[in-house]
Amino acid sequence: MKKEFNELVSTLKRWDLYHKNDEVHIALTDLENKIDEVMKRIDCAMRSNQDSNSIVMQFVGGFQDEGLLKQTLNHIDFETLQRSVYDVDIALNLNDTECIDNNWYELFEPYKEELQPIAVGNIEYDFPEEVYTIGNADNTEIVADVYESVFDSLCKLGLIRCEGENNFPFGKANYIVYNNFSIPIVKSNQIDLSKVPIKNEEFISFESSWGYISCDKDGNILNIDGEEEIDGERSYLYDIAKFDLVEYGKFCESKNIVMGEFGEDILAVGFWKKDGTYEKADKDFRKNVFEDSDDEDFNDAPTELCIDPTKHEIVNSIISQLKGIEVDGETMEYILEQVGMKEQVLKQLFAQTTNDEIDYLHDVRNGKG
Repeated sequence: MKKEFNELVSTLKRWDLYHKNDEVHIALTDLENKIDEVMKRIDCAMRSNQDSNSIVMQFVGGFQDEGLLKQTLNHIDFETLQRSVYDVDIALNLNDTECIDNNWYELFEPYKEELQPIAVGNIEYDFPEEVYTIGNADNTEIVADVYESVFDSLCKLGLIRCEGENNFPFGKANYIVYNNFSIPIVKSNQIDLSKVPIKNEEFISFESSWGYISCDKDGNILNIDGEEEIDGERSYLYDIAKFDLVEYGKFCESKNIVMGEFGEDILAVGFWKKDGTYEKADKDFRKNVFEDSDDEDFNDAPTELCIDPTKHEIVNSIISQLKGIEVDGETMEYILEQVGMKEQVLKQLFAQTTNDEIDYLHDVRNGKG
């Protein structure tokens, strides 16, 4: 059982399907503890069975009733045999904790969970209330993290001492229980992280003259640190819906730059606005900062129409939107019909097509391809 569990954990790690202290990790930890308990219970059952077998095997032949067996065995042997048989049932009953409470065969060491403050690793939870970390009576261990409303109720009950009161020790928490008898009450209110949504992690932030703006790994805006309006002018940061991190990542890779390693300027990255339009990265800024004179992004316009910067920007916006909806061939054909360019595009593509490709398309049309 433990082998299969370890193989499962190994598979999850290999595919990066969970991280420390997230919901999956917590569930796996609970499952691992239960598997350990079951294996120890099975060990107890096997040992208890060995005790009873060692006694029974001393005698040859069967006994018709318990009375005859008891007469044959001495009192101590009979009690041991009877208890061993009962112990097997207890060990295999997951609802009976006697084997754990009495630490049979010294298999069940008292499990002491090492609680940590809520803020662990890079995970940030979206708590509905303020969170308070509470230590034990001598403030050497963390007891639990509780919500503010629970904290207030515990204070009113006189179960917690706060920082600043007499004889308050230094330790792991700013608030501690008055005595260790209060620990079960506080611990029963421990926040269940499996029921708390996780905030999106900040992946990268950009600096601008209007302030700072951050996003997650997909480019979605998380936070804006700056005034929404200055001298009657609205900050454009609040109109940004999503950063184009895919394009920016490719650009950084082409320049051997690690994205996010240094202070990032918002002029270096493109983004989509809330109205659906696309704002390209400032090519002059990139050129001056990264010396991109040879970069294809700064070469001549791809078409004569795109020589006009305004029209070029519109073309790029249209391309980005089509990519964003993952436009298919049928829809693209419909768009060409609507703008009256289907015949023109067909002629241009035909002129650029090789004879082999034309033969292939001809076969496809006739159902031979």
